Amino acid sequence: MKFDYGDAVLYKPSSTLGTTTPAAVVGITPIETNEQVEHFGYPLGTVLYLIEFGDGGDQLVSESDLIPM
Repeated sequence: MKFDYGDAVLYKPSSTLGTTTPAAVVGITPIETNEQVEHFGYPLGTVLYLIEFGDGGDQLVSESDLIPM
């Protein structure tokens, strides 16, 4: 699923079981160049989202770690 700026999401990292955290999408970074692949460590075509949590913290995550609200 594609998300847009301001979308409310649940962050569910694949490394945790059952834990979700509400957040909002505040940035979108498509991986389009080999330099980005090297920098971010994700394959070409991946879309990364900068999400912001209720406490003001933020994190850059892959689309697979997000669930729509």
